[in-house]
Amino acid sequence: MKRLPLDTALALMRRENVLGYGFDLDELIVIFIKYVKDPMSQEQVELSLAHYLAKSKHNDVVHRNQVLAKVAQFLNQYDWRLSDDHIDYYRKYLPLFG
Repeated sequence: MKRLPLDTALALMRRENVLGYGFDLDELIVIFIKYVKDPMSQEQVELSLAHYLAKSKHNDVVHRNQVLAKVAQFLNQYDWRLSDDHIDYYRKYLPLFG
């Protein structure tokens, strides 16, 4: 499994406009920087994403699933294995969403 350096991953996410318009990529990046040590491990990225989704002002399920799907699809292009099975993902990080 590849471990992208954090600055590389964030630069690619910005360049590819991963979340599109209407999503706060900068807010996600701040949380990534807080929780992710360089180089990024899958566990750290999953946890960061869970924190972002739990704290998002758009905390409805549809929004969360859209963000999760887009970030997982992007990172999986680089040989990561982030789950796009939303139920398993939320179950794993249930305390954050409680």
